Parts: sequence; structure tokens; C-alpha cells
Amino acid sequence: MAASRVPRVGAGVASLDALLGGGFAPAAVNVVYGEAATGKTTLCVSAALSHLGRHRACDVYFIDSDNKLNIGRLTQMARPWGPGVLRRLHLHVPGSFREQGETLESLPGLGPLDLVVVDSVTGLYRGETGDEERTYRVNKELNRQLGYITEMARGGGATFVLTGQVRSILDTQLVEPVAPRLLGYWGSLVLRLERAPRPGVRQATLERPRGGAVYLALGDAGLEAVP
Repeated sequence: MAASRVPRVGAGVASLDALLGGGFAPAAVNVVYGEAATGKTTLCVSAALSHLGRHRACDVYFIDSDNKLNIGRLTQMARPWGPGVLRRLHLHVPGSFREQGETLESLPGLGPLDLVVVDSVTGLYRGETGDEERTYRVNKELNRQLGYITEMARGGGATFVLTGQVRSILDTQLVEPVAPRLLGYWGSLVLRLERAPRPGVRQATLERPRGGAVYLALGDAGLEAVP
């Protein structure tokens, strides 16, 4: 399948897909970051199920590095797509940052319709930082993993969606992704999720390529568009 003909991976919400230019970019690294409970995992599950439902020849590899994927919630969100859709979703739960790298390296040959989700790529990494020497080693490993992910995406045409945790910026009320330089270097598309003033509503802002923003609600069926 020619690269120009590989479909984008829709997020399952028309307004968000429009913001993303049709969905998450294939053959590329897509980064979604935000504070806890802003909908990162729900967005990934919504995109995975939508993609599985639309493309019978695809597989989804969901690397749950944060170990926070609710199987009951996943099953509930999968019901509208019919029985059997979850048979092509392959779940991995690494127990350490090293195992995360090993999981990525153990993935089978990926095709242009396949989707890989790492939720989150910096969760286990963050727990292993420490003194200067240790942080240097872990940063080097994260850079290696991101480089390997990029090679897989470009080589096979698969879509990668990586979520990232955040940290506070000193002396401000702002936040930025954990390991911002590395994620900024490797990420072709960067989307920020944050709470909106209205309860239950999230704002999704496209930071790369720079675009606008849409509002999303976290409902029983997953993400829903709001005016």
C-alpha cells in the first residue's frame, strides 16, 4: 500500500479527526500528553476500537505501561463494534522500563494498517530517574526506544500513538510533557489534553503541526464532541 494511500487512524470523534487532519498520522510518532484523568487512555481506546472496526485487516498492539487500562471499560466501549473486535487487540503490560523496551522489540512485523499504542511511554521511565548518572542512562534508553519506534513506523508504515505524563514548569502554573525535548524531537504530531472549565469537558489542542482546539466530553461510550 503506497504511503500516500495509507488511511489516518481516526480518534472516533469527527471534530477531533478534523483537527488532526483526518486522524493520527500513519508512518509517524503521534504524541498525546496531559495531566492525569484528562482522557488520554480513553482517547487511545476510542482510536483503537474505531480503527479495528473500520479495518478488518489491521491489528492493534496496546502497551499498557501505566497498568491503568480498565478491562471492563474497554469491553463496554467495544460493544458497539460487535463481537470479535477485541480479538485483534493485543495487550501487553510491561513491569519495568527495560521490559517496555523489550516489548517494543518483540512486536511482529507491522503493516501500514497496524496501530501501536504506548500508554504511557514516560510512566515507567519517570520512576527510574534519580541522580545525574542514573537519569542520564534512563534518558539514553528513552531516546533509544523512541528512535526504534520511529524506525518501525517509517519502515512498515504503522501508526504509533504515545501518551505522555506531565510535570510542572518551575515558578509557573504551567505544565509540560515529561522528557519534553525527546518527545518534541521524535513526535511528528503533538496533541495536548487538559481540563476545561466546564465539568467533564476536556480541551484538545493541536500543538504540532500548530492548529486549533476542540472540546470533548468523557461519556459512558468514550469521547464525545461538545460545542
